[in-house]
Amino acid sequence: MNRNKHPNSISAIIITYNEQENIRACLETVKWADEVIVVDSFSTDKTVEICKEYTHKIIQKTFEGFGPQKQFALEQATSDWVFSIDADERVSRELAEEILSHRNSLDKDGYFVPRESFWLGKKLRFGGCGKEMIVRLCRKQKGKFQGNVHEKLAIDGEVGHLKNSILHVSYKNMEHYFSKFNLYSTLVAQERFKAGRNVPLVLQIIFSVLDFFNRYIIKLGFLDGMPGFLWASFSSFHRMVKYAKLWEMQREQKPLPKSDRS
Repeated sequence: MNRNKHPNSISAIIITYNEQENIRACLETVKWADEVIVVDSFSTDKTVEICKEYTHKIIQKTFEGFGPQKQFALEQATSDWVFSIDADERVSRELAEEILSHRNSLDKDGYFVPRESFWLGKKLRFGGCGKEMIVRLCRKQKGKFQGNVHEKLAIDGEVGHLKNSILHVSYKNMEHYFSKFNLYSTLVAQERFKAGRNVPLVLQIIFSVLDFFNRYIIKLGFLDGMPGFLWASFSSFHRMVKYAKLWEMQREQKPLPKSDRS
């Protein structure tokens, strides 16, 4: 990272909590950035220790939601451009080269980047998991993160497209998947509870069945073999579970105990 900052400098931002198994592989793929900023939520493993090998810009901040945490990270950036990446993602060599080779001709305010997902050792090509397009690169002054759980980077201006991909390797195994499954379903249910959402659980059960049919049949998830079947099954079940938790909260008229992040 000892380099003179480019006129169109780029800061990579990452939020972390107990990501010792992911963070090194992630940081290795953003070494091209002029600045790397890590906002950590007081990890209890070796996450921060590993991060110190790659950057001195590590900030501890209590976790208050994914959107607020990433927005805080964006505000710490000193570069003209900000690239957001999660600890379980990797910047492909082709994407890094594309960004660096075009940094002088970036004429939009933000850019969609394709994301390829891997599950049970297989790249998912179907079932809605092909090259998902997400905004990850933006002018610092034009981007803002919105949402607490499934946050999005909103752009005040024109948005272009990059061709090469981020690689998403989110789950080590089934146990890790269901750990995150439980966390995220609770967070979404709590968010909807606070917003006063009231959707009949029976209706959501029907939607969950239709969601599986859409992912596995309409969007050809069956072509991804057993990983495709399991992904479609678990994803549709996730919808049912988060609304079941919401139903339980409404029934008790109080939110469930706050979950620990994992």
